[in-house]
Amino acid sequence: MTPRRLEDDLGPEDELGPEDELRPENPRSRRTRWIIGAALVAGGAVIAGVIALSANLTQPPVDTSAQSTVEPTEEPPPPPLSVATPEPAPLGDEETATVAATVAVEDLVAAGNEILQRADGGTEGIDAIATGFVRGELEALAVERKQLGYTQVGAAEVTSVAVRSMDLTSDPPTALLEVCVDTSGLDVLDSAGKSVGDQLYQPGHPVLHLYGAVFTDDVWRISTHEIPDGASCPE
Repeated sequence: MTPRRLEDDLGPEDELGPEDELRPENPRSRRTRWIIGAALVAGGAVIAGVIALSANLTQPPVDTSAQSTVEPTEEPPPPPLSVATPEPAPLGDEETATVAATVAVEDLVAAGNEILQRADGGTEGIDAIATGFVRGELEALAVERKQLGYTQVGAAEVTSVAVRSMDLTSDPPTALLEVCVDTSGLDVLDSAGKSVGDQLYQPGHPVLHLYGAVFTDDVWRISTHEIPDGASCPE
């Protein structure tokens, strides 16, 4: 069997002449093939980049739940003051009211000593014997001493209490007390344990304080406080 040749499948109009076999390739055709090839290479690179990016984006998130975390410990609140809570009682006469108001101011000075000796910022329970300005004064002093790290050593002492005025008919009933306080036996230490007592006013004798008291909820509470200029306590 004689094999078929290409020429056998060509018609007269399809036969290749010598000029067709030797005709040089069109430069435009080469450029077109080069552009198509470059586009295919670039397209392949873009597709590879998209696949890699998709792989990164679809990676599962890192589980950090097993990582140990150290949470700051909260400082426990200071304990309540050891001030005695007064028992509610009827107002009574002036003598009864004087005794009750005197106890209230003595308890207040004792509570002030505890606040300054502890210097932990705690004032819980002070509302049992103080209200208004005096309560705010002691609360602010407690915070200040804690921030400074100042601790009181020793205690202020009440040497005498006298009623300057009292009005049991007002609403609420009020009293103004002259209270002599001696601070000569105390000192104040900073956070390093060094004395800063030279910054205190210590005249070496009792100092007169004026405390105002109000009778509310059947209890005397100290409400105002001032140290008058030029006043002195009896020797």
